[in-house]
Amino acid sequence: MLSLFPITLAAFALLAIIIILLVRTTSLRLWQGVLLFILPLILANLLWFSWLHPRQERQALVEEVATQLSLAPGYRLLKIQEPALWQLLNRELLHKRLEGVSADQALGDMRGWLMDLVNQRLTRASDAAIIDYIRVSVEEMQALQQQEPQRCFRFLYPQVNGGVNLQQVLSPELNQRDAQALETLLQQSTGNEQPLGQAAAQRDLQSVVEKLYGKWGDRLQQLNMPADTAVDRGAMCAMSIDLYSGILALPDKQAANLLRKMVSLTG
Repeated sequence: MLSLFPITLAAFALLAIIIILLVRTTSLRLWQGVLLFILPLILANLLWFSWLHPRQERQALVEEVATQLSLAPGYRLLKIQEPALWQLLNRELLHKRLEGVSADQALGDMRGWLMDLVNQRLTRASDAAIIDYIRVSVEEMQALQQQEPQRCFRFLYPQVNGGVNLQQVLSPELNQRDAQALETLLQQSTGNEQPLGQAAAQRDLQSVVEKLYGKWGDRLQQLNMPADTAVDRGAMCAMSIDLYSGILALPDKQAANLLRKMVSLTG
């Protein structure tokens, strides 16, 4: 079925009237008049479907993508705090949407792009923000470990075996808490790096590791070599859960100090 611009309907109606008058008052034949009417109609539709309509659809998607990124928890703060990164994410989201990827899946795929920024912010975040973020991360590890240990490993070490799209594998409730923890972390980490108590962090880490040795023994050393193909990836995830759970069991100030120390050493 032919599609017309609303603005051209009057023009085509006028064209039809003119052609009818020409057929009646000149030597113009009926088939010639029909041809004169159809040709502009065909050209208008070619212009619409091949150029104008695709441009309008793309522009509408551009605006929709910018709106989605401006409203998504966590991402929306980047528009003000990290405009260059936000523009990069905006272009990537548009690219994925043009490829037919859903908004939720695309945002989940892009989460890994924030990890460098998150690691930088963890050293500047408030005690409450860093503890809440890591606590949610531990819950995500536990959920992924129950589903499939390999997923938990990919979540912990995306640089080794690719990341995991949390939007696709975790519950909406946990994803919502993840987004809120990220947003809080970004909100409360815009200042200078928090003071780091090196001696206290080393003492607390030794205490946590000594407790873990009673359960895991020398296997704990595998946490230092995630890229080694000989390691038990399921066990590495379980050890990581135990490690961070042990840290979170410390008083908040000590836990936050130790977490900042670990991030500053490993990223």
